[in-house]
Amino acid sequence: MWGVRYHMSTDTYGDAVLGGREAIPEMLKLFSRYGVHATWATVGLLFARTRQEMLDYMPDVLPNYTNASLSNYEAIQGDIGENEKEDPYHFGRSLLDLVADTPGQEVATHTFAHFYCLEDGQTLAAFKADIQSAKAIAKNAGHSLKSIVFPRNQYRKDHLEICAAEGIKTFRGQPDIFAYRSMTNREVTPLVRGVRLLDSVMPVVPRKDPLRPQQFAGASDVKASRFLRPWRASWPAYSSLHLNRVRSEMRSAAEQGRQFHLWWHPHNFGRNARENLVQLEKILDEYARLKSSHGMESVTMSEAAQEKLLSSDKEC
Repeated sequence: MWGVRYHMSTDTYGDAVLGGREAIPEMLKLFSRYGVHATWATVGLLFARTRQEMLDYMPDVLPNYTNASLSNYEAIQGDIGENEKEDPYHFGRSLLDLVADTPGQEVATHTFAHFYCLEDGQTLAAFKADIQSAKAIAKNAGHSLKSIVFPRNQYRKDHLEICAAEGIKTFRGQPDIFAYRSMTNREVTPLVRGVRLLDSVMPVVPRKDPLRPQQFAGASDVKASRFLRPWRASWPAYSSLHLNRVRSEMRSAAEQGRQFHLWWHPHNFGRNARENLVQLEKILDEYARLKSSHGMESVTMSEAAQEKLLSSDKEC
């Protein structure tokens, strides 16, 4: 719930969160079967086993958003349960351990408390404190963070510089074009949403995936390619077109030797889980074909960045 609390509640969206919990083990089984490496960007609060542990790792500097509903800290201090058994909406350490125990999976960060880098009231000092808390609680759970996915894809150069200084040197960047560039919540207008929706089924926005991660502000940009939209019971024809669009982009990337970065949230699979898992398996079938025909390889974000560095060394 940490990423949607500002506009949804457990009453309106809790079923999707619980459904996502059920879907994660099935995703991991598919990834294992197809040899898929994936990066799981994890809100730092989910490393905690208890509410007290969340409180123990709270940053010294908190964001002071103009829109107070964006902050998750009031919830930590009293609005949630004490542990995962009592409150499966806000705890997930057992699932995180399952991810970590599955070969080929990278545990990355989604900031400590779902930090919004471009919203009014945030500061660089608060962001740095958030990242340091994310690192500390992850370390306590046995993880060293190398990659970050920014909440709502919000970031600037100075946020990347802070991450790089903290040893988190890989990030998922956004295409620098109208509908996908890094922007505030208020800039995601109905027009932007409409363009993204159309572009998910047909080529509306001109975009070409990079050959390899690019360096920016001391970090490797493993740029996003496509958000995998959940299967819709009310609009199955759209879902079919979207699936075809994803597979077509995968084929184009494989044929041109480019990277293709598909992403989604586990809770996107929380409703209509069976249909969403079938959709995912069809995508993985396409990956298996492209691996055989064009040598397409599945890597985590940090692995992609490492391959870039190794490639640069060879070029030198």
